[in-house]
Amino acid sequence: MNGEAGEGSMDKIVACTEPKQVKLISKKSPDYRLEFVNGAMSNITPRGEIVCEFHLEFKDMPNEQSATVGEGGKATLLNLQESNFYTRDVKFGIVINAQFAKDLVILLNDRIRNCEERVLLDDKKRYDSV
Repeated sequence: MNGEAGEGSMDKIVACTEPKQVKLISKKSPDYRLEFVNGAMSNITPRGEIVCEFHLEFKDMPNEQSATVGEGGKATLLNLQESNFYTRDVKFGIVINAQFAKDLVILLNDRIRNCEERVLLDDKKRYDSV
């Protein structure tokens, strides 16, 4: 894989057609954005496609905080009452077929290995420089 999911199926199509070289140009949509997510949920459509919805999960802040007011009008904040509620703010979803999901797994596993190797190299450099 060369950093793109879905290449497996593209290879089969390109192998059967002329010319022998194809140029792919990436263009970002005007509404493209990066989102930080820390969770995902998925299901399968009646047509067999995979729907993945990505969310940011966080503990809700208290709606209010109390304070005592002492002499001279000095306010002292009381401890916050922790919330027991968590929010899953769904940022976006994708619909993919099974083959693309497999290609995406390969791509992500490659990137995970790259990240882990980079961390090990950085740690080694730090250790060697001490």
